[in-house]
Amino acid sequence: MAESNYSGRRDKSAVGYRAVKFKYLASRLRRRDQFCVYIDLELNLNGDSMTEHEDNEEIEPEITSDILGNVLVHLYRGEVQRVNTWRNRLDRTPYWSMVMVAGMITWSYSSPNRHPALILLTIPITSAILTLEANRYQIHEVWRSRLRLLEENFLANMLDPEPSLPRSEWMKVLSNDLREPEHKVSISAALAVRLRRVYLWIFSTIILGWFMKITIHPTQADTVRLALERARIGFIPGPYVAVFLILFLVILYGFSFIGIYAVKEKRKGEVLEEEPGYEWRRNEEHEE
Repeated sequence: MAESNYSGRRDKSAVGYRAVKFKYLASRLRRRDQFCVYIDLELNLNGDSMTEHEDNEEIEPEITSDILGNVLVHLYRGEVQRVNTWRNRLDRTPYWSMVMVAGMITWSYSSPNRHPALILLTIPITSAILTLEANRYQIHEVWRSRLRLLEENFLANMLDPEPSLPRSEWMKVLSNDLREPEHKVSISAALAVRLRRVYLWIFSTIILGWFMKITIHPTQADTVRLALERARIGFIPGPYVAVFLILFLVILYGFSFIGIYAVKEKRKGEVLEEEPGYEWRRNEEHEE
């Protein structure tokens, strides 16, 4: 009799709890402002396996602020890690270039028999490193702009909800960028930014080192003609080499200042940011 009652209670329990729904948080966006995907699963207590619901319908309950806040916090932490990683990569390439230029200039001055043109060999190598760094800067700005979007609209709003948001539909913009990331800066603007911040000094040091080599090493040149004779590279006359280097440096300075003008934002009382992603974060007419 006892076994019969226990069996009856077990059957009732199985009927009452036949369908058990499980929810899990996915790492992708469901819609433009939703960060959760809910999957319905059916647990058959009479069997040993869990089977999917027959109609495979997805239940979309209301997304609570706690769930959304947790997702954004973890997303923010991930973007911080990405920015730090690419920031470290950006710092390495100028280091390579500076070590190479310093070593070549030192080696060139160590003997009077070494030609000044050896110093100029660092120009194409430094240009290649600059191109590599511009590509890295483009990727760095993808994560940095996304990070600043979260800081301006999510974290700052949590600390002080009174001011208006810099971007009214920032979650939609963030959702689109997570689905299809895009560069926030063109390659020309990236080259201009890196030139102005680092590489103008490196190129100027190369040309200055070459100029000092032809004028004072191994002995001081008494005339301009003697200095230009030292600047001669094979069949290329010295004046042509000097004119080329002057024009090269002028073009670099012009390109760096003109190219950076379009992405430079001056805001009173704020940190000056030469940040191409600023317009992406603030422009209300962002394309979907």
